[in-house]
Amino acid sequence: MNHIKSFLFIVPFIIVLIPKGFTQSQPAIDSLKMVVAVSKEDTIKIDALIALGNEYRYVQPDTALYYFNEALEISDRINALKFKAHCLRSRGIMIESQGFYDKAMAEYFKALEVFEDLGNQSGIASCYSDIAIIHYMQESYELCGEYLTKSFEIKKELGDKEGISNYYSNMAIIKEEQGQYASAIEYVQKSIGLFEENDDRVGIATAYANLGTINNSMGAYETALRYHLKSIELYEELHNKDGIAHSTSNVAGLYGLMADSTARTPKQQSAYLKEAISYGNKSMDIAKEIGALYIQNYVANTLMSVYARLSNYRLALDYAYVFISTRDSLFNQEKTNAIQEMETKYETDKKQQQIGLQESQLVAKDATIRQQKTQRNALGTGFIAVILIVLLTIYAYVQKRKDNKKIVEQNEQITEAMEELVVLNEAISRQKNEIVDSINYAQRIQSAMLPPESYINELLIENFILYKPRDIVSGDFYWIKQVNQYVIVVAADCSGHGVPGAFMSMLGISYLNEIVQRREITQANHVLNELRNQIKHSLRQHGKPDESKDGIDMAICVIDMKNKKMQYAGAYNPLYLIKEEQGTPILTEIKADRMPLGYYPGKDRAFTNHDVAIEAGDTFYIFSDGYNDQKGGENNRKFMSGNFKNLLLEIHDQPMLEQKRILEKTITDWMGNQTQMDDILVVGLRI
Repeated sequence: MNHIKSFLFIVPFIIVLIPKGFTQSQPAIDSLKMVVAVSKEDTIKIDALIALGNEYRYVQPDTALYYFNEALEISDRINALKFKAHCLRSRGIMIESQGFYDKAMAEYFKALEVFEDLGNQSGIASCYSDIAIIHYMQESYELCGEYLTKSFEIKKELGDKEGISNYYSNMAIIKEEQGQYASAIEYVQKSIGLFEENDDRVGIATAYANLGTINNSMGAYETALRYHLKSIELYEELHNKDGIAHSTSNVAGLYGLMADSTARTPKQQSAYLKEAISYGNKSMDIAKEIGALYIQNYVANTLMSVYARLSNYRLALDYAYVFISTRDSLFNQEKTNAIQEMETKYETDKKQQQIGLQESQLVAKDATIRQQKTQRNALGTGFIAVILIVLLTIYAYVQKRKDNKKIVEQNEQITEAMEELVVLNEAISRQKNEIVDSINYAQRIQSAMLPPESYINELLIENFILYKPRDIVSGDFYWIKQVNQYVIVVAADCSGHGVPGAFMSMLGISYLNEIVQRREITQANHVLNELRNQIKHSLRQHGKPDESKDGIDMAICVIDMKNKKMQYAGAYNPLYLIKEEQGTPILTEIKADRMPLGYYPGKDRAFTNHDVAIEAGDTFYIFSDGYNDQKGGENNRKFMSGNFKNLLLEIHDQPMLEQKRILEKTITDWMGNQTQMDDILVVGLRI
């Protein structure tokens, strides 16, 4: 019943748990089921149920959990504490493999309590190791190291070679995390020696995977790839689906890195990206089969990035949805704003290229028709001249027949060209309709990701949101969340608009959910600092000339509802605050830092945090640049920030919904017959 686990990961950070496996045997399963069927409720039946759970562990996790649950129920009824502890721990292992870390931790502590009551040192050591791994998953490396050390001290006293080898394997990853690569490799080599002594092939496969991880961190990608492929080969021999899913996901991520770093030609880069897709799909299929959400999350992130680099935006968006939804399942405890289903079929660039090509073909066809008409007229004129000159000659008669035949042929060509033009027009019209339908579907998805009006009104009664996308979908977005006593409000402007801007807004909303809601970071500038790091990492922005320069401009306000205080931080987007002083409204602009959330040619520096004094009746506004930059009026010029400030001063004491109506009518009248130039977003709040 002893259960050994190790860490395995590869940049960009996937944490993989590799337990010591069992090779499933149908004869053994049949024999154990017979024992269960004929046994009374005693320790023999419990032991058989636990063994059945171990047989199904890596191929049918739900079935394994069923047998562990049944064994636990019997253990409780007959007060078999030793078996109860093992059942609790086995349940925790299965729950952990599916990514439910909080529930798994509860099971481990229950098992630890029983083992301590029994004085079972081996069981205590195993639980310490299990708890260490959960802390590692949550990036609590100090606690992870403490529990690993506790486990190792007990296993060393017991002379447990398997436990000691597992400790070496886990410590290798801790050393790798700290950048001590030579020490990490030394620990792995120690673990391999003990795994070979015990003929532990799963442990050896895990050690190879760890060597791949360490070499990857050192930048030795070819060496890392060899070790990961060796681990896959061993896991396949053992029919260990869990291990196969882990290692193939690491190979997929590694090929993605190699496409950026070691590929010397576009052809070689394309080959690496295709390998990343192949291994990623294999890993995803197995991870779905065994219910491993954290592997699905990692592989989805890898495939999202790969397909984006291949300009396949439809599949990139599909995997973006998988990445966000699995991340929410793994880390989002409240799940108050779950993402709706995303099955967008839109490939913008490809469709636009097709339309451009077809329009060029139409122009060419028109030119051909005009040329043919000119030729026909010229031939007709020549024909008349010939008739006048040689009217009574046989030659003129023959020539006339030839010219008439040519004219008939040209008329037939013109008719065919006109028919082709009709077909092309119908095809273009159909494709445009398909594109609009796809964008409309994407708009419904984006709307579902924005906070609902009822939720906003619940947190802040007096508010308005003026939200006018330039196209059907928008690169601007707003976001609001309550964490403890703080209400966090965001107005953001992503680079671009339409579908590219909407794709960036989806990433921004996802990372805000993780940073603020899951990690509970509530200092305004710290949120921006963390968000910048996430965006630069996801878009692989390292300052190279050919990299993406996309980013997000943002204003964020953190309102302390308990102490009536507010913080503000901004990336290009300022805050306007209006206070009444002796009956006169005063507008104060708090300027933002002149750098975006994303690539910036200068050196990154921390965003500035502003503490803002607020009191009842104060009104403040955060917004994108779309309103001020809109052209219109008599001279077709921008609305400008001065006019915007004056307008806010005039209407700030009006009800919030009336302010929204006035702002919307003003900008509509200003535009007149002009088209909207950019997405427009204005958020107004009154304390």
